[in-house]
Amino acid sequence: MNLKRSQRMQKLVDIETQQSQPVVAKFKADQVALQQQEQALLNLLTYREEYTEKFKAQGNAGASAFKMHDFYCFLQKLDDAIVQQRQVLVNLAQELEHSRLAWQRAHQRIEALQQVTDQSDQQEKTHARKQSQRQLEERFGLMAPEVFST
Repeated sequence: MNLKRSQRMQKLVDIETQQSQPVVAKFKADQVALQQQEQALLNLLTYREEYTEKFKAQGNAGASAFKMHDFYCFLQKLDDAIVQQRQVLVNLAQELEHSRLAWQRAHQRIEALQQVTDQSDQQEKTHARKQSQRQLEERFGLMAPEVFST
C-alpha cells in the first residue's frame, strides 16, 4: 500500500498525539492538585482566624492560664500546619511548571508535525490539480506545440 506523504505524516501526528496523552493528563492532574491544596491552605487560614476570634470572645470573659496555654499550643500547631501547607504549594507549583513545560513541548511538536502534514497535503493537491489539467490538455489537444531548438 503506497501512502502519500501527507498520509504518512498524519499517522505520525496521530501517534504523537496518542503518546502525549499521559503528559496532558499529568498536567491536568497537577492543576487540580494545586487548586485542591490552595483550597486546603485557605481552609486552614480561615479556621485559624475563626479559632482566634472565638478564643478572644471567650477570653474577654476571663480565661484560665491553662486555657491560654492550650490556646497558644493549638495555635502553634495550626501555624506549623500552615507553614507545611505553604511548602506543599511551593512543591506542587514547581511540579506543575515541569508538567506544563512537558505539555508545551509535546504540543509544539504535534503542531509542527501537523503543519508539515498540512503543507504536504496542499502540495499533493496542487500536484494533482496540475496533473489533471495536463491530462485534460493532452486529451483535447490543447497543449502548445513544442518548439525545437537547434
